[in-house]
Amino acid sequence: MSVIIKETLYVKPARQTKHAQIPLSNCDIILSPVYSGFIYFFKNVLKKDNFMNIQNLLTSLEYVLNDYYPLAGTLKNSPDGRYIIDCNDRGIQFIIAECSDITINQLEEKNWERAVIPHGLLPPTIIPNKIDPILFIIQYTTFADGSVALGFAKHHHIIDGFGLFNFIDNWGRRTRLEPIDPPIHDRSLLKASGNPSTYIPHEYFVKKPTDSDFSNARTRMSLVTTKIFRVSHDGLKRLRDYYSVGIPNGSWISTNDALVAHFWRTATRARNIDLNTEVFCSIALNGRDRLNPPIPKNYWGNVVFQICPKMLVSQLINGSPSSVALQIRKAVTDMNDSRIRSIIDWIEQQPDKSLVSQSLLFNGKDFGITNWSKFQKHNLINFGDGTPIKQRVMLEFASDGFYVISGTDDGIEICFSLQTEKFEILEQDPEFKKFIVPLHNLE
Repeated sequence: MSVIIKETLYVKPARQTKHAQIPLSNCDIILSPVYSGFIYFFKNVLKKDNFMNIQNLLTSLEYVLNDYYPLAGTLKNSPDGRYIIDCNDRGIQFIIAECSDITINQLEEKNWERAVIPHGLLPPTIIPNKIDPILFIIQYTTFADGSVALGFAKHHHIIDGFGLFNFIDNWGRRTRLEPIDPPIHDRSLLKASGNPSTYIPHEYFVKKPTDSDFSNARTRMSLVTTKIFRVSHDGLKRLRDYYSVGIPNGSWISTNDALVAHFWRTATRARNIDLNTEVFCSIALNGRDRLNPPIPKNYWGNVVFQICPKMLVSQLINGSPSSVALQIRKAVTDMNDSRIRSIIDWIEQQPDKSLVSQSLLFNGKDFGITNWSKFQKHNLINFGDGTPIKQRVMLEFASDGFYVISGTDDGIEICFSLQTEKFEILEQDPEFKKFIVPLHNLE
């Protein structure tokens, strides 16, 4: 199964936009300079000849870029390491491709196994060009039955997952000739207070100038196995009940707390790390509702912060399940307005802001999670020919100890990566197997 690139375009806003210079916020620059995104699959149920008409999509894309004009710009550096979006209407990259030897029906029949999903539905690179990075990429791929895959890859310095979903939703509305909820581009909403930080975060640190977020990345990837696991709503309830045993009156945990605790605990056990080692669990947290006043829902930028509960390995794997979940719940609760503002102020104090990095290291000890299920509302994504039947996260960069949660109609799917030899141990762990069912291997 091969994806053939037919044409690559640069789509510009329909009319000239204001050529503003937008400095990235402190919340933008702390995120890794990588592409992230996902693929939507649209099934041509009625066998329409003009299904997901590409000319209509391109025209509506031009119009919606009038509202999302920073996407069509470029990044420039500044002396203090803070990137600036140069809104110059260069355009976003739009790739037109085809995969004529497979149908959506065949993907469904094979339960969307990685082996049958064509490679190349998104550009293969995860790391943007440092000199002149493309900020946003869309790939339109047609299948043998006229069905379509739309792949989206965003530069993470520009927007988070919520911002990406907001853009796709509004692009669909423009295509259907419906009004949109315009984005807010005022990144000063997240500016520093000007006061000294009252908090030294352990969630972030300042790298040495010679360090790289992605040193030896390809070597690490070659040693990693990635698999997808599926958990039903009933399975999630049973998992939460299991991790709630022994919790004192007045305390509680969420389903996500239990899920994170389960993977962190069992994966650490499989890694066979020294019991006196302290390990991190880095969790991406949406800060929009945690700030006071809250950041508007249609704010278009990054408002994602890392929380990093840490435990000794001995406590993590030998303590009660509820003790792990409660540690995660405490870390989530502690990330409030005061903590977030202090992190923003701390970043502002750093002379070279390009050296500020997340504390998560894919070094065989730490653990990372991002949950995309909250904004995967398939029923809201519609370009006039119906909603997508499937979504897949971007999987080109598998890192040891990292997993992504995505939503399904009957529960969630978890895309999890771990060193191959440790994965084999994990899947034999009785506690792990009690709740987690493998869907398929992504090798």
